Amino acid sequence: MHTTKRWPLFCALSFSGALSVAFCAPLAAVGCSDATPTADPPPQPTGEPTATATSVPTAAPTAAPTAEPTAAPSASASATAEAPADRPKSAGRPPVLLADPKSITDTFGFSPGAKLELGDKEIATLRIPEGAFTVATNVTFALDTKCKTTGLVFGKLYKITPAIPPASTPASVTSNNGAPFALTMPTGKKKDLNLAIGTFVKDAKGNDTFQWKIVAAKKSDDAAGTAEFHLETLPDGCLHLTNKAVSP
Repeated sequence: MHTTKRWPLFCALSFSGALSVAFCAPLAAVGCSDATPTADPPPQPTGEPTATATSVPTAAPTAAPTAEPTAAPSASASATAEAPADRPKSAGRPPVLLADPKSITDTFGFSPGAKLELGDKEIATLRIPEGAFTVATNVTFALDTKCKTTGLVFGKLYKITPAIPPASTPASVTSNNGAPFALTMPTGKKKDLNLAIGTFVKDAKGNDTFQWKIVAAKKSDDAAGTAEFHLETLPDGCLHLTNKAVSP
C-alpha cells in the first residue's frame, strides 16, 4: 500500500506564494526526503588492517631468531665443560722405585707411576708415567744377551716385555694419557748415539718379521754419560744404542 508523506501534503494545502516557500522549504528538506538509509553500508577503512600487518611480520622474525641461537651455544658450552671430566686425572703420588742388576718384573696400574733401575754400575732407567696404563699391566725390563741387534751396538742389550693379563702373549702398549715412557741409557760417554728398537711385526703374508726403528735422544748428559729417549709406545722388543741414522 502506498502512503503519502504528511509534510508535503500539508505544505500544498495550507500555504501559497512566498510564505509557502519560506515555511515549507525547511520542512520539505526534512520531511520530503525519500533517501532511505542503506541497511548494509560499505565497510569503511579502519586501523585494524594496519595493526594486523604490523604485528604479524614483527612477531615472527623476532621470536624465531631469539630462541634458537640461545639454545645452541648453551649445549656446546655444556659439552665443552663436561669433556675434561672424562679424562683421568693424576693423583700426584710418587712413583714406585724398583732396582735390580739383571731383571725387573712387576705389575703396574694407572697409579702411581714407576721408576725401574736396571744394572749394577751402568744404570739404565725406565720411567712409566702415572696414567700411562689404564689396566694392570705386567712389565719385564731386563738385560738379555740373546736379543737381536742391528749389527752396530754400543753398550749392553736390553729387553722390554709388556703383557696385559689375562693374555700371556706380550704386546706393545701405547701410553694412555699422552705422556711418553722415558728410557735413560748409559752411553759410556760416547756422543751422538741413537736408540735402536727391534720388534716383531706382521709382513704382507702374515708372518712375523723383526723390524728396527732408530730414534734420536731427547736430551743427553755428557758429564753423567747418559742419553734420554721418549717412547710413545712401550715396545715388546730388544733395545740397544747405535750410531745408525734415525729412521725416516
